[in-house]
Amino acid sequence: MTSSASSLSASSADVTNGIAQSDGLTPRWTPEAVIPPEILKLPAPLSFFRILRFLKIQRRTGWLNHGIRVENAESIADHMYRMAVMCLLVPTEEKLDSRKCAMIALVHDLAEALVGDLTPMDPVGAEEKHRRERETILYLANQLRPLNPTASAELTDCYFEYEGQTTPESRFVKDLDKFEFLLQTAEYEMDVKAKIESKDVDLKSFWYAREKIMHPLVKQWTNQLMLERTEVLGEELT
Repeated sequence: MTSSASSLSASSADVTNGIAQSDGLTPRWTPEAVIPPEILKLPAPLSFFRILRFLKIQRRTGWLNHGIRVENAESIADHMYRMAVMCLLVPTEEKLDSRKCAMIALVHDLAEALVGDLTPMDPVGAEEKHRRERETILYLANQLRPLNPTASAELTDCYFEYEGQTTPESRFVKDLDKFEFLLQTAEYEMDVKAKIESKDVDLKSFWYAREKIMHPLVKQWTNQLMLERTEVLGEELT
């Protein structure tokens, strides 16, 4: 699910099958080093569109690490898409720019198309992870700037707004990120109940995230989700 390569000879398999395997071979990770050459040579925006595909085919690492089968594991794009639709449904009384929220949701994990969905268990430290993500966003924005400078600027602004948590919209989307994660967790747990997944799957540890949700509306949605989970599974979270 994570990605890297040691040279411009990277293949599509390199991009999707694991950053740790080749990190030791390259002194400094760059976006260009992991983009397959057949995509590097394409003009924008086609090259950008091709890179977006990696978000559709890369599965979220946490699910795979906790026993969810790859064919049932959520992709990075799945996660961002549902978040973006949630943003569009924000009630007007919340006084949030729903379009900006949706843009932030669609951009917040965009860099993972090339960086991969790294976890603390991967041999890449937090500082290096953030460097790679920043370089990827700037690389993609530079590719788009000649074609549409407004869109390029909005892409980078939304990404850094989310990273810095500098606005009500970015903080709301941060809570939605946690809520969507918990929603997917509950869905997998209820799938286990329906014998779709192995009964050995245990995702209870993920529910720590509910304590970090601050926005009242997202807290309300989380409480509703927990009630549904209790009804279906016949157990309450401690």
